[in-house]
Amino acid sequence: MLDPIGQLSPLQRHLLRQLDLSDLPAPEAGPESYAARDLDTDAVRDALPTLLWEGLVEQRDGNRGTLRLTATGAAALRAVECDELAARLSTVSSFADTVTRGTAPRAAGHALRLLAEGTWNLEQAEAHVAAGEGA
Repeated sequence: MLDPIGQLSPLQRHLLRQLDLSDLPAPEAGPESYAARDLDTDAVRDALPTLLWEGLVEQRDGNRGTLRLTATGAAALRAVECDELAARLSTVSSFADTVTRGTAPRAAGHALRLLAEGTWNLEQAEAHVAAGEGA
């Protein structure tokens, strides 16, 4: 999918996902809110100017105000999620080719579940069925 704002870093994706769930206080005003969400307040503080400039996040009531996800931010987040799901579906489809070559159903089913969840990558799933391991 075409991403007009460029790639989002893992930190930016994580922050946008958290802001999609609820607004957050500014890092200086509520550092405990970020710690509870496994976000480093210093890293968020460093990333914030870019997110504000790109229009992905808005800050109300000045520098110590509430952070909110904008419609542009929500769209960027959905684009990233769509890309991630498309990549996972492609991997599952590739793995289906491995399964059609004949593997133990239990090992294949276990590997397919972990692959679809995103827990394993294609190489791990293929190695699992090649080894003939049961679930």
